[in-house]
Amino acid sequence: MEMSWLFISLACLVTGFSKFSIGGLGLIILPLMMLAFPGPEALGVIVPLYLLTDFVAVMTYRKNINWGVLAKLLPFGAIGVMLGTYVLGNIDSSTFMTMLGVLIFSLLGLSLWLDYHPLPIFSHRYAAGVAGGLCGFVGVLANAAGPLMGLFLLEQKMEKHAYVATRVWAFLTLNILKMVGLISLGLVNMETLEASAVGLPALFLGMFIGYKVFAKISADQLKVIVRCAISLSAAHLLFFKSQ
Repeated sequence: MEMSWLFISLACLVTGFSKFSIGGLGLIILPLMMLAFPGPEALGVIVPLYLLTDFVAVMTYRKNINWGVLAKLLPFGAIGVMLGTYVLGNIDSSTFMTMLGVLIFSLLGLSLWLDYHPLPIFSHRYAAGVAGGLCGFVGVLANAAGPLMGLFLLEQKMEKHAYVATRVWAFLTLNILKMVGLISLGLVNMETLEASAVGLPALFLGMFIGYKVFAKISADQLKVIVRCAISLSAAHLLFFKSQ
């Protein structure tokens, strides 16, 4: 039980830090939580905590929201969430862990590719449909829609405050939809909510640390550390899930 509490707290610490600092750490959070809750149940612990941080974020960024971009993105995001929820409800834990590992490695590969090559699809006229659908689907299964959302919003050429505000409102909406889907699948229950409560102190500590130290962090150094951690977590899901 003590080890489970440790992994829950560590995942919550990273969640809070990610929401209020550099972002892009979502690929680590779910594998960390799965050390305490193997399988899709881990999502039932994380998503309520994500909703809490989203509400704090939207209270912080209440202005400069690009409602036009959200209106184009979110309907397709809802479709992606519904499709992801359907897939989640029809696979076993082993298949879920394999699929998650493959998704994580794929998104990591995309991140590395984009360091050296542009991805013009997110400036295409159908970009909102592609980005919204992928964010909804990947967000349900891998809790890792952040990089895709960021790519799409950057192509909209918004100023900094509008980008941040639009991003947090998009994730609040998608996470509400995810929460509804997880409740319908029975993945949010009293056990997962109690685990979420265990992680609250670490969540708020992570939010505080992320807010305070963000300006002092070298983004390039952190990127290397994050990618190494992502690779290890994906390898664990793919090759050690039976242990």
